[in-house]
Amino acid sequence: MDISIPPEQFRRIFESAPGAFLLMLPDAGFTIAGVSDDYLRGTLRQREEIVGRPVFEVFPDNPLTPEAHSTRNLGRSLARVLATHAPDVMAIQRYDVPRVDGQGFEMRYWSPVNAPVLADDGTLLYILHRVDNVTEYVRQGEDNLRQRSVSEQLSADKLRMEAEIVQRSRELDTLHSNLHEANAALSEYARGAREEAERKNEFLAMLGHELRNPLAALSSALQVWEATDADARRQQELQAICRRQMGNLTRLVDDLLEMSRVDRGEVELQRAPLDLRDVLGSALHAARTLFDRQRVTLTTWVAPAALRMIGDATRLEQVLVNLLGNAAKYSPRGAAVEVRLDAIEHDGCGWARIVVADAGRGIPPDKLEAIFGMFVQVDTRIDRARGGLGIGLSLVRALVDLHGGRAWAESAGLGSGSRFIVELPLAPVFEADLTLAPALASALPPAGAAVRQVLVIEDNADARETLCALLAASGYAVTAAADGHDGLAQIIRNRPDVAIIDIGLPGLDGFEVARGARQALGRDTPRLVALTGYSSAEVGAAALDAGFDLYVVKPISLAALAEVLAAKVPQR
Repeated sequence: MDISIPPEQFRRIFESAPGAFLLMLPDAGFTIAGVSDDYLRGTLRQREEIVGRPVFEVFPDNPLTPEAHSTRNLGRSLARVLATHAPDVMAIQRYDVPRVDGQGFEMRYWSPVNAPVLADDGTLLYILHRVDNVTEYVRQGEDNLRQRSVSEQLSADKLRMEAEIVQRSRELDTLHSNLHEANAALSEYARGAREEAERKNEFLAMLGHELRNPLAALSSALQVWEATDADARRQQELQAICRRQMGNLTRLVDDLLEMSRVDRGEVELQRAPLDLRDVLGSALHAARTLFDRQRVTLTTWVAPAALRMIGDATRLEQVLVNLLGNAAKYSPRGAAVEVRLDAIEHDGCGWARIVVADAGRGIPPDKLEAIFGMFVQVDTRIDRARGGLGIGLSLVRALVDLHGGRAWAESAGLGSGSRFIVELPLAPVFEADLTLAPALASALPPAGAAVRQVLVIEDNADARETLCALLAASGYAVTAAADGHDGLAQIIRNRPDVAIIDIGLPGLDGFEVARGARQALGRDTPRLVALTGYSSAEVGAAALDAGFDLYVVKPISLAALAEVLAAKVPQR
């Protein structure tokens, strides 16, 4: 049943309502937008002569009673309503009204209240000005005051004060209620801030723990190398330890930087047609070593039909490897982890559901949502046998959200194992569109006519020497510089095919080297590749603006170096 009131009828209701009301716009002049019949009768006005005009133009001060401050008092009250969006109750005011014949004013006393009319979003739409004509009451009071003794005057003052006290007490009750709500909100904010600080403190403690483990292994391996005459086999074992621990350190830093990029909204998905079965296969292959090391059995069930979508295969593999890694870490030896990839339907649309179920220690019910927050872990004991920084699941949910999907956890509690579910929307993709990029070669492309001479400008001696050795082993003619001035001079003098330049060089930084090379050589400038430890989009854009052709984030992998050497860069 439609019970809405047509605007015209609503206007008539407002105008006919008992009581003197004036509706004003919250503009500079408080323009009159509506008026009730009682208000017109009390002020001796006609509707057509006041609607659409500023209120103080229609009702000016009586020049014979300047001490009344009529327009000033009303203006201040209206200003308070504008500022606070709260009702403002005025004391009884003398505000004379112009006579109908234009000859002077008629005395009036009013008891006014100004109230805001707010939209749903809190925007101030109008100010409702309601008055009671108390002229006769005031006149009678004045007559009585003139006739009464001092005691009667005191009694009248007491009554007036009591009335004001009652009114003020009501206002105080309202203020107290508002203050109580504000205190409750502040307490909730403080509680959240304390929890956030506790999570960050736990995270910093975990970070120190996780960094010390690989650093301790690296330090021990180097000390063994230096203290003993290691044979070739022993050297290979120590090298394997160092490579493994460097990989652990790199993963820790990558996770931190990745979550930072996601948190700042700087991650851009490289969307392309893909089959989720292929992505899951790659993730299972990447996680297989961890399952073997933990002696955890992995069983999979994959839908037979293609599960096609438009997404970032690298990011989705990152999600699945994270979930698989957690399942392996938190499962006891000899346990089984089950992975299922099914096609499902939501609201008539195709979706894929990936479930990773383990028989590990489980998750308390109150942590099932919290574990997807930053720095949150269920296990914060000092021994921390499982490791991790508590950001992996936060990264999982963020990447799944970017794909329009959803991720959540299920567990009956501690000792009952866990299930992590990811659901992703599918899209119809033609088989011909499912072109997969060829796998990157495991070695660098050999030096050729296009790229033979490479200059490495890096102030870190270890990084410089190892990168030069890697390039030289593939047949490249390699030269090196330890600072920006020497590097720029070599670029101009030797004109290498490629110059790999660290951004944070002493003296002359990498940006200045690139600008100097472009200015000196113009179109003959070699390919300039920025090497940076900063992964933000701003640093990448600054590198390209400075004159670099490409930029790569440290530590540079073999695959990334291969892309740098093989890249075809358009001439600037």
